[in-house]
Amino acid sequence: MSLGHPAPPQASRTVDVSRLLALSSEGASLILGVFIVTNVVFTIATIHTLSVRWPAYVAAVIVSAAGVLLGRPHPDPFPLRDSWLVVASVVVSTLLISWALPTDGSPGRAAWHLGSNTWLLWFLILRGRTGLAWAAAAAMTAITATWTATTGRSALTGLLMVDTQLGLLVVATLFVTSLRRTARRINELTERSVDAAAAAATAEAGRQVRLQRAAEVASASMPLLQRVATGVPLSDEERAEMRKAEARLRDGVRGRALATPAVLDAAAEARARGVEVTLLDDRGSGLGSGDAMARVDDAVAAALADASGTITVRLLPPDRDEALTIVSVDGDRVHRIVLDAAGTATAV
Repeated sequence: MSLGHPAPPQASRTVDVSRLLALSSEGASLILGVFIVTNVVFTIATIHTLSVRWPAYVAAVIVSAAGVLLGRPHPDPFPLRDSWLVVASVVVSTLLISWALPTDGSPGRAAWHLGSNTWLLWFLILRGRTGLAWAAAAAMTAITATWTATTGRSALTGLLMVDTQLGLLVVATLFVTSLRRTARRINELTERSVDAAAAAATAEAGRQVRLQRAAEVASASMPLLQRVATGVPLSDEERAEMRKAEARLRDGVRGRALATPAVLDAAAEARARGVEVTLLDDRGSGLGSGDAMARVDDAVAAALADASGTITVRLLPPDRDEALTIVSVDGDRVHRIVLDAAGTATAV
């Protein structure tokens, strides 16, 4: 059953009974349309048998509106307020029609409300409100039994009028129990599949990072190693180039998440000025967002550009309040910058 409104956002891929039965599909909308048309047809076809006609028209509107309400897309269980409205529609429609029914013989199709209300309660059970559905069924049974008792019949006659409806609700209760077990199994399998996919993606990402690091190391070191392998004495410029390459490789190993191109370039420029630079990653990963890491890059690059003497940049373990510290020492002057997990400076 569907009103054409979009379903509320799902927080996960969780499957419930409503999704298993596709209650938001076009087929469900067609069933809802047949339900409403049936209510109207039975009301018009039997209106001449009633002692008072207006209650039947009102009941048809109430029951049909409750069917539309039940078709509203929503994860199970169905909203409690709306469920109570469905219960109220069952009680009110039963009260409206019962005392308008003919007092002699079987009411026949004039008691169409019993079947329609059972249809409502069937879907209320499917949507996770079994207790409320059975409470409404008990109220419908009590009202029907009271009507037969006050119109010259026995209360047992009223019970026999609803015995089939109660049997259908028993079937619905057993059916939804089986469907919920199926939904749980589907959700467990889905969760396992998602976890497996995430683990595979993590492993692949780690492999790609290792391959990229290996390629970077090879690109930076192979020409220099080949030069050393020639046995020809190195010039001062070549020795300086090798020291720079060694420092960059050391930053990539010890600095890890800090070793971005911007930081590595800034560190190389600082070392060229004679600054002793140390990059340390004791966190094992970057900060929680790309924006936070961008702010870290900017802060570290700026500190390296202004540094003299020695400077140590350290990503702290994740259980600390502070996320990153930048400590520069130049003689007796010590300057310390602290960034939080958002990459925002909290102390300078």
